[in-house]
Amino acid sequence: MKSYFPLLDILRFFAAFWVMSFHYFLGYSGELSWYRYGNLGVPLFFIISGFVISQSVANASTKAFALGRFIRLFPLFWIICTLTYILTLLVPNGNPVQFPEYLISMTMLGENLGNLFGYTRLVDAAYWSLVIELIFYVAIGLFVYLFSWKHVRWFTALWFIVSIAAYFLNVENTFIAKTLLVRHASYFLFGMTLMLVMTTAYSSLRLKLYDYGFLILIALYGAFISYRALPPYLTPHPLDTEIVTALQVVFFVSVALLVYISRFITSQRFLHWAIIIGGLTYPLYLLHQTIGNTIIKYVTDTYSIPWVQGAIVMQGIMVGAAYIAYRYDKKLRKKLTAKLLPSKH
Repeated sequence: MKSYFPLLDILRFFAAFWVMSFHYFLGYSGELSWYRYGNLGVPLFFIISGFVISQSVANASTKAFALGRFIRLFPLFWIICTLTYILTLLVPNGNPVQFPEYLISMTMLGENLGNLFGYTRLVDAAYWSLVIELIFYVAIGLFVYLFSWKHVRWFTALWFIVSIAAYFLNVENTFIAKTLLVRHASYFLFGMTLMLVMTTAYSSLRLKLYDYGFLILIALYGAFISYRALPPYLTPHPLDTEIVTALQVVFFVSVALLVYISRFITSQRFLHWAIIIGGLTYPLYLLHQTIGNTIIKYVTDTYSIPWVQGAIVMQGIMVGAAYIAYRYDKKLRKKLTAKLLPSKH
């Protein structure tokens, strides 16, 4: 059974690059430039996470899954979060956060924790999505630990019902609804169900029809609620709702197609480069916003360089920095895996 789908790694990198372009260029040129909707790269991450994390939790013990996620996420995050904080202290007009906000950022629990202590900023605003990922990891890992993977369809069905109820009752903005990720449920659920469709050796026609039907239903639901689930743009455009809804459909269809096509890719050279490109995604996402914007602002203010030119150069620098971080993190994860998960290593 195929376990690696290389085109998802290519898509992940595209999503990260799109998000970076959104953060660098929005407001500096045309209203409907391609990067205006780059924030939607985050829902793409969630779809892919639903697919990939389902594979991980289905094929590992709960302990191995939890340690694997820790090794994958936290060491690099702590390093880049600290470097980002230090940079904002050193660069003139770097607008650093307060030290307690740095410590809160290091927990990866984001604004949810900060608000409890009266703090509102993170070292990098892009970190907001990491707590969403963490909640999903904990939820799926805990469910599988208590009920086993074979009952995962109960998890997806219940989460889907809760999400629908939240919107039907107009409580999607409450603390409980946000904690249950009702805004993002359709993305994770689509990825999870797609994983089941692509990896299940069906012996029951009823189960196969259920999975395919549920996959289509989630896609329709996700597109339908997108105008309420996604935050509005600071500068609204009359076409936003139509374009965002259409992009949701494109996302769901594209991910399914790329997963299907990936089954037929066997070139070792292509797989090698896909792994590297996918590996750039996480460090690029962590590095780009605060560090990039801080340096662009300093250079453009100091040397009177147009912002767009500075941003284009910074994109290349960020990809290069992400590659360096990826190579370093790869070695670090290998050492930690050997120590914490010797059997997997």
